[in-house]
Amino acid sequence: MRKALIVLEKEWLELRLQRALLLATLFLPDLITALAVTVFFVAGRFSGNFNTAGVPLPPELASLSPLELAQAIVGRQFSVLFLLLPIFVPTVLASYAIVGEKRERTLEPVLATPIRTWELLVGKALAALIPALAVTIAAAAVFVAGILAFAVSDRVREVVVTAGWVIAVLVDTPLLALIGVALIVVLSSRVNDPRTAQQISAVLIVPVLLLLFGQLAGVIVLGPALALGIGLILALIAAFALWIATQLFQREAILTRWR
Repeated sequence: MRKALIVLEKEWLELRLQRALLLATLFLPDLITALAVTVFFVAGRFSGNFNTAGVPLPPELASLSPLELAQAIVGRQFSVLFLLLPIFVPTVLASYAIVGEKRERTLEPVLATPIRTWELLVGKALAALIPALAVTIAAAAVFVAGILAFAVSDRVREVVVTAGWVIAVLVDTPLLALIGVALIVVLSSRVNDPRTAQQISAVLIVPVLLLLFGQLAGVIVLGPALALGIGLILALIAAFALWIATQLFQREAILTRWR
């Protein structure tokens, strides 16, 4: 594990040199948070005539006043973005940490060092996951603070900041991010363009979008039990994905194929 931490330190030192990538990636959570809190605040001040006549609503939203309903819908829609960020940000960083390093011709010396494959991959995965998750969780905390401060009633706070959503942010999406990083590792031996790896790994966004549409339609209620159940399944998938990534990451093939 000591060698994995050395790789982690190396990745962070190199990431600091790629300031454009770092700022563009880690600035996104801050921008989304500012936009979410601003729109939520505005919805609570200027949506008194909000009308949903003829539109089916989930049971927990049906009893809200027009002003409360406007804020609740805005808050729920933005809250789902915080389930997407922990997937998007680490995969972008991981794609450049592996595929981008090959393009810069700095991967060959690393692969030639006496380090086990799993130590190399763990170090690179942590280098992508830790900063991305830290920024995303901090942004989610600011979003929650904005909801608690600007909600027009306690009922709005209860339907936006739910226990299921908190568990999903802290447990489910980091596991999805880990699966995404493992998928990037697998793709790294097949592609030589970071954007290609990112586009293929974007398939992980589909389950989150299905959860969004199901929740808005009232078909799915993201409660604590469901969030924990999803987390358990994702943990098993993440462990299997990391094992597969270790098996498929052929160092010799990468050195000979990427010329």
